[in-house]
Amino acid sequence: MRLSQVLNRQHIDFMFKKHWLVQGKRIPIDTGVEKHLKAKGIKVEDALEFIQGEPEKRERINIVGPYERPLPLDRNHPDYKEQPCYTLKSTNVLLEGIAQAQVLTKTIIAENTLPPNIEELAQVPAPSAIHENIKKAILSANVFDCEQKKLPKIKDPERPAYNFPRILGITDRRRNQILTNRLLQLVEKSSDSEATLSKYVLNDVESKTVFEKEDDLLQFQDISHILVTSNKPVKHDVEKNVKFTEIPDLYPVKHTVTLPPEHFYDETSKYPIRPSVSMRHPHTTWLHYNATEVGNIFETPVTQQQILGRSLTHAFTVASSYAKQLHGEDVKDLPEPIYINCIQTDGQKYHFGVLELNTLNVDGTEGTKNVWYCKNDVQLYGASRYFSGMPVLEHYNNKVYGYINALYNC
Repeated sequence: MRLSQVLNRQHIDFMFKKHWLVQGKRIPIDTGVEKHLKAKGIKVEDALEFIQGEPEKRERINIVGPYERPLPLDRNHPDYKEQPCYTLKSTNVLLEGIAQAQVLTKTIIAENTLPPNIEELAQVPAPSAIHENIKKAILSANVFDCEQKKLPKIKDPERPAYNFPRILGITDRRRNQILTNRLLQLVEKSSDSEATLSKYVLNDVESKTVFEKEDDLLQFQDISHILVTSNKPVKHDVEKNVKFTEIPDLYPVKHTVTLPPEHFYDETSKYPIRPSVSMRHPHTTWLHYNATEVGNIFETPVTQQQILGRSLTHAFTVASSYAKQLHGEDVKDLPEPIYINCIQTDGQKYHFGVLELNTLNVDGTEGTKNVWYCKNDVQLYGASRYFSGMPVLEHYNNKVYGYINALYNC
């Protein structure tokens, strides 16, 4: 057979086999390190004997790593407490919704009623250019944004085992973030410079309040997606001749239902701004309802009453942590009311509220109570989508901007 270029090639598998045989017979080279260590009195131990020995007798070496190792969650942890603390976080909802929130915070509700100064400011018409920019902001958040992430799986109740194709698109967190920032920017542009310069705008700040109710220790941990603070406290001239919804009776359900107990917690409340800051007074807090992040601890669907309960507990968390920073952890009845505005949205529906915090003594239903003024289910638009290849915005409601502007400028 004639020798050719193909026949003269080296078989690569044969080469690896020969290389493996050579490398497998290598003998470790004595570097003399063991001899020098023994000369200095340093004990040298065989690795196999060390592994086979009893692990209890080994001395643990503190290895310096990229971060400090967390302490084990046992009774020796510095935050461990014998008394459990029932905790409500920003990703949880109350089982009984707004009724349970009333009981926990000792609050009466004025349905579909806001303070008169807010209602008057909300009726002031805005320029048409503002509404055109709001429509563009809605389309930017729902249609034009470039984010492409996996959206939640589509489920058909009649065919629960059927797998629909996964859809890529804009997440609810991203939509709410874009729309809220754009709306707040438009409000600031249309407001007086004096009102704008007297406020701070903070993003994603955490507040925590710890309080007692009928021998139970509770804590609310919540995040304000946008917190507007001012150089002076908010004041409202509220009407007293309003029909209030009294605190309901949850029997046989206890007020701590679906609040998981925790033994590792800090007993002090936390307001996100130091007392030395001049513009530390809470003015308006924005809360986003992201359906992919918020849910019941038992994975049941979130109801409308539970969403409304989030607004009340969120406003109570920010206002009570601010009150404890002013008057101390043991304050009960406040010398003067603390007001805070609250806006909760899922990007389409808006819930507006004003909390009048009068007391942190939430035992029972008698005595001084807190007051919650609210206007719920105000829809900004009907639909924002592509229709026949064209971006379409349907049923825009210009009243939403009026309330946002009124809450910012009150």
